[in-house]
Amino acid sequence: MKRKFALTIVVLSIFGVLSTFISTAIDNPDTPLISSLLTLRYFTIQSNLIVLTYFWMLFYLKLDKNVKFNKFLGGVTVYITITFLVFAIALQKTWHPEGIGLVGNILNHYVVPIGTLAFLGWFKKDYLFTFSDIKTWLIYPIVYLVFLVIQGLISGDYIYPFFQIDEVGVLPFIYGILGVILLFLGLSAASIFITSKNKIID
Repeated sequence: MKRKFALTIVVLSIFGVLSTFISTAIDNPDTPLISSLLTLRYFTIQSNLIVLTYFWMLFYLKLDKNVKFNKFLGGVTVYITITFLVFAIALQKTWHPEGIGLVGNILNHYVVPIGTLAFLGWFKKDYLFTFSDIKTWLIYPIVYLVFLVIQGLISGDYIYPFFQIDEVGVLPFIYGILGVILLFLGLSAASIFITSKNKIID
Protein backbone atom coordinates (compact mmCIF):
# COMPACT_ATOMS: atom_id res chain seq x y z
CA MET A 1 0.00 0.00 0.00
CA LYS A 2 2.75 2.44 0.97
CA ARG A 3 4.77 1.88 -2.19
CA LYS A 4 1.67 2.19 -4.40
CA PHE A 5 0.82 5.47 -2.67
CA ALA A 6 4.40 6.64 -3.24
CA LEU A 7 4.21 5.73 -6.94
CA THR A 8 0.95 7.68 -7.29
CA ILE A 9 2.64 10.79 -5.88
CA VAL A 10 5.58 10.27 -8.26
CA VAL A 11 3.27 10.13 -11.27
CA LEU A 12 1.35 13.23 -10.16
CA SER A 13 4.62 15.11 -9.60
CA ILE A 14 5.92 14.17 -13.04
CA PHE A 15 2.74 15.34 -14.73
CA GLY A 16 2.73 18.55 -12.71
CA VAL A 17 6.32 19.52 -13.52
CA LEU A 18 6.09 18.49 -17.16
CA SER A 19 2.84 20.41 -17.59
CA THR A 20 4.56 23.53 -16.29
CA PHE A 21 7.55 23.03 -18.60
CA ILE A 22 5.30 22.52 -21.63
CA SER A 23 3.07 25.47 -20.76
CA THR A 24 6.09 27.76 -20.30
CA ALA A 25 7.54 26.61 -23.65
CA ILE A 26 4.23 27.32 -25.40
CA ASP A 27 3.97 30.78 -23.82
CA ASN A 28 7.54 31.63 -24.91
CA PRO A 29 7.86 30.34 -28.50
CA ASP A 30 11.04 32.35 -29.17
CA THR A 31 12.97 30.75 -26.29
CA PRO A 32 10.99 27.61 -25.30
CA LEU A 33 13.88 25.59 -23.86
CA ILE A 34 15.51 28.43 -21.92
CA SER A 35 12.19 29.66 -20.58
CA SER A 36 11.25 26.15 -19.44
CA LEU A 37 14.61 25.67 -17.72
CA LEU A 38 14.20 29.00 -15.94
CA THR A 39 11.15 27.61 -14.15
CA LEU A 40 13.65 25.54 -12.17
CA ARG A 41 14.36 28.74 -10.19
CA TYR A 42 10.98 28.50 -8.54
CA PHE A 43 10.57 26.92 -5.12
CA THR A 44 7.38 25.29 -6.41
CA ILE A 45 9.19 23.33 -9.11
CA GLN A 46 12.14 22.49 -6.88
CA SER A 47 9.95 21.27 -4.01
CA ASN A 48 7.91 19.13 -6.42
CA LEU A 49 11.12 17.64 -7.81
CA ILE A 50 12.26 16.89 -4.27
CA VAL A 51 8.94 15.14 -3.62
CA LEU A 52 9.29 13.23 -6.89
CA THR A 53 12.83 12.12 -6.03
CA TYR A 54 12.01 11.10 -2.47
CA PHE A 55 8.97 9.00 -3.34
CA TRP A 56 10.65 7.48 -6.38
CA MET A 57 13.50 6.32 -4.14
CA LEU A 58 10.99 4.98 -1.64
CA PHE A 59 9.15 3.08 -4.37
CA TYR A 60 12.01 1.89 -6.58
CA LEU A 61 14.75 1.33 -4.00
CA LYS A 62 12.30 0.09 -1.34
CA LEU A 63 13.80 2.37 1.31
CA ASP A 64 10.70 2.56 3.51
CA LYS A 65 12.47 0.54 6.22
CA ASN A 66 15.56 2.75 6.21
CA VAL A 67 15.44 4.90 9.36
CA LYS A 68 17.74 7.65 8.04
CA PHE A 69 15.83 7.86 4.76
CA ASN A 70 12.51 8.04 6.59
CA LYS A 71 13.73 11.07 8.52
CA PHE A 72 13.81 13.08 5.29
CA LEU A 73 10.06 12.70 4.83
CA GLY A 74 9.57 15.40 7.46
CA GLY A 75 11.59 17.93 5.47
CA VAL A 76 10.04 16.88 2.16
CA THR A 77 6.55 17.35 3.62
CA VAL A 78 7.43 20.74 5.09
CA TYR A 79 8.86 22.02 1.77
CA ILE A 80 5.84 21.03 -0.29
CA THR A 81 3.45 22.32 2.38
CA ILE A 82 5.17 25.71 2.20
CA THR A 83 4.60 25.61 -1.56
CA PHE A 84 0.90 25.00 -0.96
CA LEU A 85 0.42 27.60 1.78
CA VAL A 86 2.43 30.44 0.21
CA PHE A 87 0.68 30.01 -3.12
CA ALA A 88 -2.80 29.72 -1.61
CA ILE A 89 -2.31 32.72 0.69
CA ALA A 90 -0.09 35.10 -1.26
CA LEU A 91 0.18 34.13 -4.93
CA GLN A 92 -3.04 32.54 -6.10
CA LYS A 93 -4.69 35.86 -6.98
CA THR A 94 -1.70 36.94 -9.06
CA TRP A 95 -1.42 33.83 -11.22
CA HIS A 96 -4.10 32.70 -13.70
CA PRO A 97 -2.74 30.01 -16.04
CA GLU A 98 -4.88 28.34 -18.69
CA GLY A 99 -4.89 25.02 -20.50
CA ILE A 100 -2.04 22.68 -19.65
CA GLY A 101 -0.56 25.41 -17.46
CA LEU A 102 -3.65 25.23 -15.25
CA VAL A 103 -3.19 21.47 -14.95
CA GLY A 104 0.40 21.96 -13.80
CA ASN A 105 -0.64 24.71 -11.44
CA ILE A 106 -3.25 22.53 -9.73
CA LEU A 107 -0.97 19.51 -9.51
CA ASN A 108 2.09 21.42 -8.28
CA HIS A 109 0.36 23.66 -5.75
CA TYR A 110 -2.51 21.55 -4.49
CA VAL A 111 -2.66 17.89 -5.49
CA VAL A 112 0.96 16.90 -4.80
CA PRO A 113 1.17 18.84 -1.49
CA ILE A 114 -2.12 17.36 -0.27
CA GLY A 115 -1.04 13.91 -1.44
CA THR A 116 2.24 14.22 0.48
CA LEU A 117 0.43 15.38 3.62
CA ALA A 118 -2.02 12.51 3.24
CA PHE A 119 0.87 10.06 2.94
CA LEU A 120 2.44 11.27 6.17
CA GLY A 121 -0.93 11.28 7.91
CA TRP A 122 -1.79 7.78 6.73
CA PHE A 123 1.55 6.21 7.57
CA LYS A 124 2.53 8.43 10.51
CA LYS A 125 2.97 5.45 12.82
CA ASP A 126 5.96 4.39 10.73
CA TYR A 127 7.80 7.66 11.35
CA LEU A 128 9.40 9.42 14.28
CA PHE A 129 10.86 12.91 13.80
CA THR A 130 12.83 14.81 16.42
CA PHE A 131 13.90 18.44 16.77
CA SER A 132 17.46 17.47 15.85
CA ASP A 133 16.15 16.55 12.39
CA ILE A 134 15.34 20.21 11.72
CA LYS A 135 19.05 20.91 11.27
CA THR A 136 19.05 18.64 8.22
CA TRP A 137 15.68 19.84 6.91
CA LEU A 138 16.84 23.46 7.15
CA ILE A 139 19.74 23.03 4.72
CA TYR A 140 17.67 23.27 1.55
CA PRO A 141 15.59 26.35 2.53
CA ILE A 142 18.74 28.23 3.57
CA VAL A 143 20.50 27.33 0.31
CA TYR A 144 17.42 28.43 -1.64
CA LEU A 145 17.19 31.77 0.17
CA VAL A 146 20.89 32.42 -0.46
CA PHE A 147 20.37 31.58 -4.13
CA LEU A 148 17.32 33.87 -4.29
CA VAL A 149 19.24 36.81 -2.82
CA ILE A 150 22.36 36.31 -4.97
CA GLN A 151 20.50 35.92 -8.26
CA GLY A 152 18.28 38.84 -7.26
CA LEU A 153 21.30 41.07 -6.67
CA ILE A 154 22.71 40.05 -10.05
CA SER A 155 19.55 40.21 -12.15
CA GLY A 156 17.31 42.51 -10.13
CA ASP A 157 14.63 39.80 -10.16
CA TYR A 158 13.91 38.20 -6.79
CA ILE A 159 11.43 35.78 -8.43
CA TYR A 160 8.49 36.37 -6.07
CA PRO A 161 6.53 39.67 -5.84
CA PHE A 162 6.81 39.90 -2.05
CA PHE A 163 10.61 39.62 -2.34
CA GLN A 164 11.10 42.35 -4.97
CA ILE A 165 13.22 44.80 -2.95
CA ASP A 166 12.88 47.65 -5.46
CA GLU A 167 9.10 47.50 -5.12
CA VAL A 168 8.43 46.44 -1.51
CA GLY A 169 11.54 47.86 0.18
CA VAL A 170 14.31 46.29 2.26
CA LEU A 171 12.36 45.96 5.51
CA PRO A 172 9.36 44.11 3.97
CA PHE A 173 11.87 41.90 2.13
CA ILE A 174 13.49 40.97 5.45
CA TYR A 175 10.07 40.43 7.02
CA GLY A 176 9.19 38.15 4.12
CA ILE A 177 12.27 36.00 4.65
CA LEU A 178 11.66 35.85 8.40
CA GLY A 179 8.05 34.90 7.73
CA VAL A 180 9.10 31.99 5.54
CA ILE A 181 11.61 30.84 8.17
CA LEU A 182 8.96 31.00 10.90
CA LEU A 183 6.54 29.09 8.69
CA PHE A 184 9.19 26.44 8.12
CA LEU A 185 9.91 26.11 11.84
CA GLY A 186 6.21 25.97 12.70
CA LEU A 187 5.50 23.25 10.15
CA SER A 188 8.58 21.33 11.26
CA ALA A 189 7.43 21.45 14.89
CA ALA A 190 3.97 20.28 13.84
CA SER A 191 5.44 17.30 11.96
CA ILE A 192 7.57 16.37 14.95
CA PHE A 193 4.61 16.69 17.33
CA ILE A 194 2.34 14.53 15.19
CA THR A 195 4.78 11.66 14.80
CA SER A 196 6.16 11.73 18.35
CA LYS A 197 2.63 11.89 19.79
CA ASN A 198 1.60 8.80 17.90
CA LYS A 199 4.71 6.94 18.96
CA ILE A 200 4.08 7.77 22.60
CA ILE A 201 0.47 6.62 22.37
CA ASP A 202 1.45 3.39 20.67
